[in-house]
Amino acid sequence: MNTITNLPETGSIQPFVRIPAGTHFGFRSGLIGRQKSRCLVETKNETFTGPGLHLLIAPNGAGKSTLLRTLAGLTPALSGNIERNGRVDYFSDDLRVGAELKPGTLFRSWLRGAALAKAYEFAELLKLDVHTPFGRLSRGNKQKMMLILAEVKIRYSGGPSLLLMDEPLSGLDIETRKIVAELWASAESTAVRWVILHELESIQHADSLLTIHQGDLKQARNRIGRTWSETYQTLQQ
Repeated sequence: MNTITNLPETGSIQPFVRIPAGTHFGFRSGLIGRQKSRCLVETKNETFTGPGLHLLIAPNGAGKSTLLRTLAGLTPALSGNIERNGRVDYFSDDLRVGAELKPGTLFRSWLRGAALAKAYEFAELLKLDVHTPFGRLSRGNKQKMMLILAEVKIRYSGGPSLLLMDEPLSGLDIETRKIVAELWASAESTAVRWVILHELESIQHADSLLTIHQGDLKQARNRIGRTWSETYQTLQQ
């Protein structure tokens, strides 16, 4: 059985993701009726994430994106009954909008009132030119645009929410990464954030770190050593 159980989205229940032991993530290939399954990630122990920032760090090809897409409901799990509570917002590492669309135009079409004002505030903080067409933005500025949309959406949507982001800091300079890390740290813990990262040098605060080691999903709820980088290295042993 491979299902995702969505609990009622109510303000009285905090958001969470629970992955029971024995859940398998991967993909199926081949003709219908003759499909073969390839497991990339499994959980030998239950994984639970509540409100806060949860970092997902693992080598390329380990199955991070497959795992995130499964939690988003875009790819079925091979087995297991995943439980989650909250509205899901998934942002891949490749934001696609019209080449001539300007960030400011997109903000105005998606957001209203305080949320729109906050988007412009974040744009100024991250030094994003809201008047430059999307097609002329650098990769880093496209990432800024995605980060702003995600941050505003999660802060102003209301109710429990799950934010899943695939490498949102790629293409950003070290100073911008630090600013984003500070935004995440200062945000109220009313949402579950799963963030795939390769860049750990800017992250001081997180509520847990998850990694995939030899196909096994592991989680550390506290830092092991002085930094999250040391925690990651320990989990990979």
